[in-house]
Amino acid sequence: MSLPILPAGKLPSHAPEQRWLVEQIWGAEAVGIIGGEPKCGKSFLALELAVSVASGTACLGRFRAARAARVLLYAAEDPLHVVRERLEGITAARGVALHDLPLFVITAPSLRLDHPDHCERLWETVEKIHPALLVLDPFVRLHAIDELCGAPHNSSHVTSPVM
Repeated sequence: MSLPILPAGKLPSHAPEQRWLVEQIWGAEAVGIIGGEPKCGKSFLALELAVSVASGTACLGRFRAARAARVLLYAAEDPLHVVRERLEGITAARGVALHDLPLFVITAPSLRLDHPDHCERLWETVEKIHPALLVLDPFVRLHAIDELCGAPHNSSHVTSPVM
């Protein structure tokens, strides 16, 4: 199958208007990474974005969400009760109830993007939920590659398969 083509004279003359999921922070249909030094607040920012999108409220009290929409979250850095505690704190500050939000949390003990079965199960979950935002946190828990040298972690660092 060939690649799509257009005559040069039919190419768009200007960029389409930027559409935002969260104004000035996250584009609609965007894919991205929140990066930074350890313990600088990346996970809290991801939770803040998740609540903003799920509730349709301003992220960080400033950046307006385009609309309330479904969010799918995998927060592997902390136990589920800690994730709930943090989400409850963020929602309380906004005056919204956590149980009223279309915010779904993947509760599998591990999710590995380097395992085809895990990817298939994630895809099926995304197809079921249809989230406007998918948060996978932290990246280091999503694969077996050593981020410093590119080699697989030794077997003592391999997590159990998704149940």
